Amino acid sequence: MRGLYAIVDTSALDRRGLDVVAFAEAVLEARPAALQLRDKGSGARRTAALLRDLAPLAARAGVPLFANDRPDLALLTGCPGVHVGQDDVPVPLVRAQASRLGGALVVGLSTHGEAQIEAGVAEAPDYLAIGPIFATSSKDDAEPALGLEGLAKLAARARGLGYTRPLLAIGGITLETAGAVGALVELVAVIGALLPTATGPGAFVEAKERALALKEAIARGAGGAGA
Repeated sequence: MRGLYAIVDTSALDRRGLDVVAFAEAVLEARPAALQLRDKGSGARRTAALLRDLAPLAARAGVPLFANDRPDLALLTGCPGVHVGQDDVPVPLVRAQASRLGGALVVGLSTHGEAQIEAGVAEAPDYLAIGPIFATSSKDDAEPALGLEGLAKLAARARGLGYTRPLLAIGGITLETAGAVGALVELVAVIGALLPTATGPGAFVEAKERALALKEAIARGAGGAGA
């Protein structure tokens, strides 16, 4: 995976009165590298229903879908991936649970500092997330922002420990900063910068345009890094 890791945040969409599935469909038209459903404010019933709706849409678009925090619901709904945080089920247990149920999951892990990077590398997730890069309003309990310099330092530490899978940056990333972040890591996670300002049907057109613009900015940054 490389490029835009688009996060569909149901709380933000609910506040705007926007349909979650329609928003996700619009973002999927831009063909991001991955799509994550972040449904922290709901119960398991709604999260499972949304994952069931999104899984075939993402599959048709050729985009891997990730459930946030819930490996159990990912396995039950045919969602191929899960993203877990420091307080969630550890990566090895996620894989063991999937194996016991006769399935498999792609697993991403959040980290927020050098000690967590070191522990995360040892768990060998399929991608390793680093953040927050900039100040973010998406989490009430966010860690201090790392900035580009901090991201570069932690990315180098992960690589120095032999981690060869994708690194993902998350936290307050905008269209203006996406290219610089994309020059440092393979995946750039975006939440707020995907959200439209328009209402009605125009909101979903805008969401697609935002996703395309972010995808292009990240690609330009990655291209500059490899030049």
